[in-house]
Amino acid sequence: MLPVVSRWKAEFQALRSGSTLPLEELAEQWRSDFEVSQGAERETLAMELAEKAREIDRTDPESAERFFNTVTGKNTNLSVHIDDWAASLQGTAKTRDMQVSDVKRFTKSFPNSEGVNRRAVQNWVLSLQREQNLQPGTIRRIVSACRNYWRHLDRLGDIASDADPFKDVAPRKPSRKQAKGQKKWEDFQPKQVVDLYQAALSNGDQKLGQLIYLGMWTGCRIEEICSLKVSDVDEDRFRIGDAKTEAGERTVPIHTELSDMLRTLCRTSKDGYVLCGLTVNKYDDRSNAIGKRFGRLKRSHGFDSHFVFHSIRKTVATMLENAGVPEGVAADILGHEKKTMTYGLYSGGSSFERMSSAISTLQYPF
Repeated sequence: MLPVVSRWKAEFQALRSGSTLPLEELAEQWRSDFEVSQGAERETLAMELAEKAREIDRTDPESAERFFNTVTGKNTNLSVHIDDWAASLQGTAKTRDMQVSDVKRFTKSFPNSEGVNRRAVQNWVLSLQREQNLQPGTIRRIVSACRNYWRHLDRLGDIASDADPFKDVAPRKPSRKQAKGQKKWEDFQPKQVVDLYQAALSNGDQKLGQLIYLGMWTGCRIEEICSLKVSDVDEDRFRIGDAKTEAGERTVPIHTELSDMLRTLCRTSKDGYVLCGLTVNKYDDRSNAIGKRFGRLKRSHGFDSHFVFHSIRKTVATMLENAGVPEGVAADILGHEKKTMTYGLYSGGSSFERMSSAISTLQYPF
């Protein structure tokens, strides 16, 4: 008797006694043997497989069909290759974790490839919208991760069909015209920023108050403020080095109203960061926890989802515009890309003196 056939018989006998792998895992192991078998060995294994499938069919016809299709390659356990797919992903650790989570959400609903077709995936997407109330952008992200994984399985030869079950199942992105009509993040009024700053201090959250104060005099993103190091700060300016874009890497003048606080924060820092002692999550993100505290604060003051910490940055941009600051100068302060070829491609940027003069126009009604 062939060695593989002998092992199959022993494994199935053990399965009857309940002392071996679950049926799904056994099918995956047998599949590996079946794929590499040839000639007489393949015929013998096929006969053994058919016999075992008939035996399973007597008590569980659905499992019998799934077992047979898995071993012969007509069906795939969709969870088996998630780890090796995850190892091939690019991007940040947080992005990779989200993609893996998205695929696991899919395989929970579709454990095997035989149930995956475009109509079934469409119904699943509708359930994400209606029952789980996920936003269109979130659904597009989930479908994108699942399609990426599906292609990975296809490259491994684990998918029998050439059809793409994820084609056109996600909500479409709005057109530019539609996007313009949608309500986006709004800017706070200067008085509202002051109110939030003072509310944070009244609540005893001095660190959150400092974060708001730094944002209102600089227009910096929350991630930029929370990652700012003492070594990046000079007497009249500070440097943003690790920004999201090339334009984001810049020098920002220090407003006279901010200089005393910055000097104190730098002198008293115990970890080298301007905002010291912030909680760091598993992705080394120092802004996550304090950002949630800001979210709770603004909601308690009646601000909805259209207002976020980034709204303070929009407030600064609006104040600079209303003060007559040229757009190119404001872009250099805020770290925005310049859209024109002359300024965006050829200009070396605004002088520090012009940016400092522009920053000095910021005034809040304390």
